[in-house]
Parts: sequence; structure tokens; C-alpha cells
Amino acid sequence: MNHWSTHQLTEFFAAVGSSRDERSATMVAMERASEVLEAEVGAVLIGGRVEVAWGVRGADLDAALAAAREAETIDVAGLDDLHVASARFGAHHRGDLLVARIGEPLSAEERQLLQAMAQTLGLALDNITLLSAERNLREEREREAAERLALLESLREARHDSLTGLPTRVLFLEKLEEKVRAATPASVLFIDLDRFKAVNDSLGHRAGDELLGHVAGRIRHCLRPADVGARLGGDEFAVLLDDTGAADAVPVAQRLIDAIRRPFHIAGRDVFIGASIGIATHSDAAPVDPGDLLGNADVAMYKAKKEGPGKVAVFAQQMHAEALTRLTLTSDLQRALEHDEFHLQYQPLIRLADGATAGVEALVRWRRPDGRYVPPADFVPMAEENGLIIDIGRWVLRTAGEQAARWRRAMPDLRLNINVSGRQLTDPSFAADVQRMLAGTGLPPTAVTLELTESVVMNDPDTAIACLTDLKALGVGLAVDDFGTGYSSLSYLQRLPVDELKIDRAFIAHAEPTVEDLAVIRAVVGLARALRLRTVIEGIETEAQLVAMRRLGCDLGQGFHLRRPADPELLLTPAAA
Repeated sequence: MNHWSTHQLTEFFAAVGSSRDERSATMVAMERASEVLEAEVGAVLIGGRVEVAWGVRGADLDAALAAAREAETIDVAGLDDLHVASARFGAHHRGDLLVARIGEPLSAEERQLLQAMAQTLGLALDNITLLSAERNLREEREREAAERLALLESLREARHDSLTGLPTRVLFLEKLEEKVRAATPASVLFIDLDRFKAVNDSLGHRAGDELLGHVAGRIRHCLRPADVGARLGGDEFAVLLDDTGAADAVPVAQRLIDAIRRPFHIAGRDVFIGASIGIATHSDAAPVDPGDLLGNADVAMYKAKKEGPGKVAVFAQQMHAEALTRLTLTSDLQRALEHDEFHLQYQPLIRLADGATAGVEALVRWRRPDGRYVPPADFVPMAEENGLIIDIGRWVLRTAGEQAARWRRAMPDLRLNINVSGRQLTDPSFAADVQRMLAGTGLPPTAVTLELTESVVMNDPDTAIACLTDLKALGVGLAVDDFGTGYSSLSYLQRLPVDELKIDRAFIAHAEPTVEDLAVIRAVVGLARALRLRTVIEGIETEAQLVAMRRLGCDLGQGFHLRRPADPELLLTPAAA
């Protein structure tokens, strides 16, 4: 047999993962495993009994296994001296994937491949179960909602959203089904509002409802008479574009985004939100279920949201695989929290005037059980999306605080910088988490600086200022990270209760800083001094950059030329201190 490869296992995962139900998944896994391992017999056992079998009758295989008990060979009618190998799948031994072949027993490498296939089958079955449960829950909620509406509202009210006057999901799907049956081209746009929750939380639900009504009005204004707009629930809307393919749907989606981006006058003030839109298209050549078409648009919307606010994405088949990857990563992140797979490294902040270590920045790292590291760029955005960043951030806060307290026994002036996400900033319990960490570690508030990226602050400046003011009341320091990339206005920068500007590494991208580089940084340093803010220049990679930044009067610096991030036991040793 050829040596197995990652490619073979990837194909196996794709085949099993695409199954819509558990039985299909087990059948595919059994057949593919038998084929790859060149086995005459394959089976999946549940509770020690054959659930499905390939190459023999299940009853005959059950009898042969019972007779052989723990033996490595079995005899089945017509197939003598079958060498048997099996591997468990599922976290709690859900079942076994078994193969048997004539000739030679499975090698150690083949058994390893069988184990990998079994683990893949277990993951696929868990995902199918989860998706089925979510689908059943969603269908149950929709059914209950429909029953309540039938009892409490008239037919018009049941088919139109009382808040916006738009069709509900029920009427929208009926309209969509008519288009599908007529075999005419149509595109579905799934619209999710950006930053709506911040408006609801800061101004109240009445203001949120008023905003939704205005959004519905702008959606109507962008549509033709034959098109259909709907409110699906919460801050999600949908649009059905009649006789429109994907190429013509994209400009409509962009017009909707531009319309929603304009300020809304709500509760006596201008409110700014945005929208992300996913597009799925139906044509007579590809008939689909209306619910599946809407679901495809929903999947595309998540793709658009991942690319940043105000984006449009058109559905492609591989997005389903990406959705499965997101689901798997979410599960892995939850497990990583439960099994202490995260750890912290620290990068010093160096005082440029004398080269002394003034502080450290805590950087979260994820090492899987197999030793592989997952880059923060791969897991932090997902943690932001699913809310796990709250728990991860709480762990970072506590762990970094405890480590800094130990270091400060030898270095009493050492400061600790901790990165804070947008979700953490608006979390009602975050300020209490910071206060709890300070009390538990004995760190003075002035020893801790919380870093927020400029884009997070500028996403909703008024809300950010309110949250930062609460944190500032605790006595901790506040920093704007990646300054220069988020287009801060001077008026907002003056209002932010921050102590430190971290100048983005993009401004010293050249090994030898150019005149233009130095002019920009000189202007930022001058601005910081006028506002009495400490400056940190990130990304110092060369001696020339270090010399230039020192001459410009930057207070602190970070970068590989100064010190690389390191585990705590390797960083501030007595010799280094």
C-alpha cells in the first residue's frame, strides 16, 4: 500500500464532513477506510455491535467477532483469516471504526491512519449532532413564534413585522419559493447591521427600535417595486431581488451599505452604524430549497463580516467548509480554555533614552496538545466573533497580573501592558474584572496599562469614551495601540482619557527610515507631547531605526532589535534585570 498522506486524510474528512446525517457519515467513513486501507471488510460498531457493514453481512460479522473475542484474526463465511484492526471514535467511546483484510495485518502506519480516520469520524458526528440540534431548536422557535402570532395577531400582522412594516421571514420565504418554482433568476441579500448592539446598549431599546424603523425605510428606498425587503428578526434583514444575477446584485448591496452608513438622527443625536451583506443567487439551472438559499446568503454574510465592516460577499460552495472550520475552531477554543492550552509570552517596552526595561506587554499564545502553535491572527478574530474573547481576556488579565506582581518584587517600577478587545471593552463586567485582578495581585493601578487598538476606539467613539472613563476611574493607565491606522480625529483624541500612544510599526517599515517616515513620526510625537501622552514606537528591527527614534524623542520602543517576546521564565531573569 502507498504511504498515507495528509491529502488522503483531508479527502476523507471532506467526504465524511459533507454528510447530512449520522448514518450517511458512518457509511462513507466505513467505505472510504476500507478502500484506502485495501480491506475486504469494513464496519462501524456501536456498543460493540455492528451498526453498518461493508463486504459482509452485519450478522455474520457480529458472530465472527463474538467467536474470536480478542483475537487479531477472524473467520467469516467465504473469507478466512481476516486480519482485524479497529479504532475508537468519539470523546466518550461513541463507537469503533473497524477494517479487516486478507493477507497481512495492518502496519503501524496503517493503524495510525485508521485512528486518524476514526477521530475525524467522531468530530464529523459531533458536528452533525450539533447542527441538527441547532436546526431543530431554530425550527422549534420559529414554530412557536408562528403559533403565538396566529393567536395574537391578524393575518396581516402575522405576515408583516409590526415594528418596520416589512414582510416577516414567513412571507419572505413564500415570495422566495414563488421565484424558485417559476425558475426565474433571483438573488437573496442577507443584511446584518454592524454596531447595532452598541446603540441598543448605550441608548436603550426604544432608540434601537426607532433605528430599525429608519433602516427599513432606507432599504425600501433602494429597491424596485418588484423587489421584496423583509426583517428576519433582531437586526437582520433580507432582500429578494427579482430577475437579478450575482453581478447585478453586488451594486445593489453596495447601495444599501452606503445608505445605512449615513448618520441616523436618533434620540436627539447622530448615530452611525453599518451593514455587512451576503448574497446567494438562484437560477433555473440550479433549483434550491428557499430556506437553503436564504441560509447560503447567511453564510456569505458571515464571510463578509469576517472581512471587516461594510463588506459584501457572494456565496460560494467552499464557504460551507469554512463554516464547518469556524464551528470546529470554536469547539477547539472552548476546549483550549478548559484544558489550559493558552499561555503568555511577554515583550519588553524599552526606555529609549537609556535602554532600560520600563515594562512588558502580555501576548497570548495557543499551543495545541500536539505541540502546534495557532497564530493569534487565526484564533483571536474567531474568539471576538463568538464571544470567547471575554473568557480568554479574563484569563490573560489574571495570569499576567500574577506574573507582574512576582516581577515587581525585584523591579518595583515595572509596568504591565495588557491588550483589550472591543468585546471586552463593552462587557459590563470588565471594569469589575480589572478591579478584582488588582485586589487579588496587590498591583497598584498605576502599574497596569490597558491597550486598545485605534480601530476599536474609533468604531464607536462615544461608547468607547464612556467605557474608558469608567476604567480610568480605577486608576489604571490606558493606551491607544496601532496609532495611525484607524483614522482618529484630533477632536476625539483630545477627549480620550488615555496616557499612551503606541505608534504603528507601519511608519518605520524601512530598515533605514526615510525623510517621509521621520516627518510623520515627528508630527505624532509632537502631538503626543502637546496632549501630555507617553509615546511607544512599535516594530524597531534595526539599529538605524533605534537611533532615529531616539533622536525624535520617542519615550519607549518595542521590536525584535530590542527584545523578542519570550516565556516569563526566560525574560526578566536576575541577570537581565
